[in-house]
Amino acid sequence: MVSWKGIYFILTLFWGSFFGSIFMLGPFLPLMFINPSWYRWINNRLVATWLTLPVALLETMFGVKVVITGDAFVPGERSVIIMNHRTRMDWMFLWNCLMRYSYLRVEKICLKASLKSVPGFGKENTNPKRYLHLHVHRSTIYNSQDVETT
Repeated sequence: MVSWKGIYFILTLFWGSFFGSIFMLGPFLPLMFINPSWYRWINNRLVATWLTLPVALLETMFGVKVVITGDAFVPGERSVIIMNHRTRMDWMFLWNCLMRYSYLRVEKICLKASLKSVPGFGKENTNPKRYLHLHVHRSTIYNSQDVETT
């Protein structure tokens, strides 16, 4: 049986990201070459604004209620959230949590090093300062250089 809510959810996210990329992020692309720090600042806020869409859809359409337990985020202090990907939707549940604390715009992602060969995550995104995520190896010897540069 096809879930019409699910189809609507996927289509809304797809078209929202497609048109958001064109009309929200597109006009600021020249700024990436003129002043990269301004581009990054604006881009972080626009992406955080877009990330409220999946959160709102999850909570309104599917009635998802997020319960946050454990240590609270301390404002101004860096935090590490380790996820083991128990579901394919766990990123969206993380966004629910981060939205509650207004941390969507400062989220940074660490990916395993084997994803370097995947287009979009790979060789074109090897500069951690520029692309906002690290590729992490299982050995700390390789990680220390990348972590120190971010």
